[in-house]
Amino acid sequence: MPPGMTQTVFRYLAWGLILGLFIITDTVSALRPHTLVSPNIDRFAALFVVGAVFSLAYPKHLLPILLGLLTVVIGFELIQKLLSGRHGYVKDMFVKGAGCCAGVFAATALRRTLSAMSGRPDRSNS
Repeated sequence: MPPGMTQTVFRYLAWGLILGLFIITDTVSALRPHTLVSPNIDRFAALFVVGAVFSLAYPKHLLPILLGLLTVVIGFELIQKLLSGRHGYVKDMFVKGAGCCAGVFAATALRRTLSAMSGRPDRSNS
């Protein structure tokens, strides 16, 4: 798959994940998926994936990605405050924010490492 095509796929995936997170985060609790791990691990892992995919989708825009994702996390928690039967906690914002940041940094490091190993320059900084 050509590099531009891969980036396009990651962009659609990234925005689809944000939409999915909004639906899962800000719907009634009965509709939320349940896993066998703790909610904090779920939160961190979900936002790790979102951060990683956004990093791969927009490799030249890491700071705006981080700021945008952190804003989304805060927004999702604030929206929960408005919904009956839901809650928004500062602790949850920190867990989700840490997941976003870790995902962005991990994907960026992986992309740069693979680029260096292949001998091709990482053009995300140009």
